[in-house]
Amino acid sequence: MGINNNIKITQLSPKIQEILNKNAATITNKVKVLAKDTAVELTKNTKRDSPTKTREYKKHITYKKTRETSTSAVYTWYVKDPEYRLTHLISKGHRLVVGTGPHNSIPKEVGKTKSNDYLSKNVIEAENKFVKGVKEIIENAN
Repeated sequence: MGINNNIKITQLSPKIQEILNKNAATITNKVKVLAKDTAVELTKNTKRDSPTKTREYKKHITYKKTRETSTSAVYTWYVKDPEYRLTHLISKGHRLVVGTGPHNSIPKEVGKTKSNDYLSKNVIEAENKFVKGVKEIIENAN
């Protein structure tokens, strides 16, 4: 089907579909790579910005591929056992209590820790970069 060749309308639809499928596969593969790169960068940035009181928490931050199909790849950021329990307390802050234990029946609240938004700020940054990257992939597909 050269430039000067005649094409019947019945031949046009399959050719258009072929072109769209080619672009869709290219875009899908590039977005899958971008998803992994985003997960790696999010993990690196949250390790950098996480609290460093004991350094154990930072060592347990990681990601994994949760699911992959022909059209998508899903990565999950998480904190490995046993440190995962601290994520909510660090992000939201928590009460400081003294006098707890088997011999102290009346605990006393002595304050509250400050929250650390290391996770939310890095997630927002990663989401924005991912959306921008997907737009660039689609715009440069041809």
